[in-house]
Amino acid sequence: MRLDFSEHFEAQDMISIIERDKNLSAEDAICFSINEKTYRSIVEAGWASIALSMWGHDEPEREWETMETPCLEIAFDEPKLDLISKIMKKERIDAETAISYFLLFTVNSMGYHI
Repeated sequence: MRLDFSEHFEAQDMISIIERDKNLSAEDAICFSINEKTYRSIVEAGWASIALSMWGHDEPEREWETMETPCLEIAFDEPKLDLISKIMKKERIDAETAISYFLLFTVNSMGYHI
């Protein structure tokens, strides 16, 4: 799947956080965030879109991290593709935004404030 996070600055910041904290590549950080437990959290919460728009509000002076290469090609396995597709369909959003939801709930579970 070809992903373009050029205009998804929140996602770039969250990917960078996961990369650094878990010592992963950008691709692996994204894959790390997409799992059944996180999917259930997104669906049960029902407020992912609101939280995504508020990312970083607790530290308004912090400069967000950006990716050197915000365009990625990732070969997701079928279960991960299915989870992404379910969020896309349920929320009527693109793949990058759906993945941003997974990233958001992952950094939240790592102790970062949404």
